[in-house]
Amino acid sequence: MGWIQIRGGTPLRGEVSIQGSKNAALPIMAASALVPGVTVLMNCPEISDVSCMCELLKCVGAKVSREGGRLVIDASRISQHRLPEEHVTRMRSSVILAGAMLGRCGEVFFQYPGGCVIGDRPIDLHLAALKKLGAVFTEDGGHLAARASRLEGARIVLDFPSVGATENAVLAAALAKGTTEIYRCAAEPEISALCDFLNGAGARIRGGGTAHITVEGVPRLHESQWRVEPDRIVAGTYLIGVLAAGGSARLLRAPARQLTEVLKVARRMGAEIAADREGISVERTGKLQSPGALETGVYPAIPTDLQSPLLVALCQAQGKSSLTERIFNGRLAVAEELNRMGAGIEVEGNCARMAGGSFLTGSSVTARELRGGAALVLAGLCAGGYSRVYNRRFIDRGYEDIVRDLKSLGADIGSET
Repeated sequence: MGWIQIRGGTPLRGEVSIQGSKNAALPIMAASALVPGVTVLMNCPEISDVSCMCELLKCVGAKVSREGGRLVIDASRISQHRLPEEHVTRMRSSVILAGAMLGRCGEVFFQYPGGCVIGDRPIDLHLAALKKLGAVFTEDGGHLAARASRLEGARIVLDFPSVGATENAVLAAALAKGTTEIYRCAAEPEISALCDFLNGAGARIRGGGTAHITVEGVPRLHESQWRVEPDRIVAGTYLIGVLAAGGSARLLRAPARQLTEVLKVARRMGAEIAADREGISVERTGKLQSPGALETGVYPAIPTDLQSPLLVALCQAQGKSSLTERIFNGRLAVAEELNRMGAGIEVEGNCARMAGGSFLTGSSVTARELRGGAALVLAGLCAGGYSRVYNRRFIDRGYEDIVRDLKSLGADIGSET
């Protein structure tokens, strides 16, 4: 099961370097399947989701090797199109391989993807986009088979600016015949990173990071190297940790421009923030103050991935607060575990309300998904006494070593795998 144990009550102080981005690395790894040669990714995070994607790529015929943060993918001889169930059901991000495999092989076979349980996350938008490009899907007992004799450019209008659906559409369109226009795209930084990576490998894509992306299909991509950007969610998690537990820290390489709304909230709650090209400095001065009503949303709004960590800070702030979840309808489930520690969170539908001023007490709690698990660790930093967070495996999906990082900031924390 694995657990993380924390003795709370110690403010965080020091500096920590922010790892490479999970949400950028995974779609770029999927994109490497389109390259009939070698892709080298620098600063690729050593997390379990990346390991799972490595196994998926190996299963379709790629050769994958790693030396520290350097990941080498040789997709010269991709020959299989079946994605193994054991890996697909572990990670929802596996669905982004569908567009890449259709572009490379003209077919793909996979089970509905798994991952964290954070509410309804249908892949209908992905399938609709791929169908527009010429893919034909058939379903058999929870498995999906897709084939396309030739993908062709099309006009795609997404019903919602889904990150994954945008990525799948871009991946499938990169080698399609003709031009693809994608409207109502997600604008997250990871979309820009994917488009920039593909352009560096010979694709012709305009508008990455905007609501309208144009992809002119090319016959072939070439080998390339790419450096994965720092992880804005990991940076946000540690920033909120300092906000909640107190102290001051320097977050090296933290991408301040990608965290604008989070920095605004932190300042409203009483933090002093200084950001530059080298990272972010954060210091909590005095008691936390309520920022009022907050809500998550598509970029550049407060990321849904930081909703759970924010609950930890909000429940302790002076004054009433609320946080409405606009992306995933099951992500507030972490409130139940936080309430075991005295958070006093009331959940109604997709809105969490807090009276504020709660004093957290150490407890044994269980992570149910990635970001909720990280939030429970932050709660342990703030709580009186000892806390133990079970199911560390969820946290390891997105954080290279949360114990190592928080220790570098002075936390009294340990773990058992």
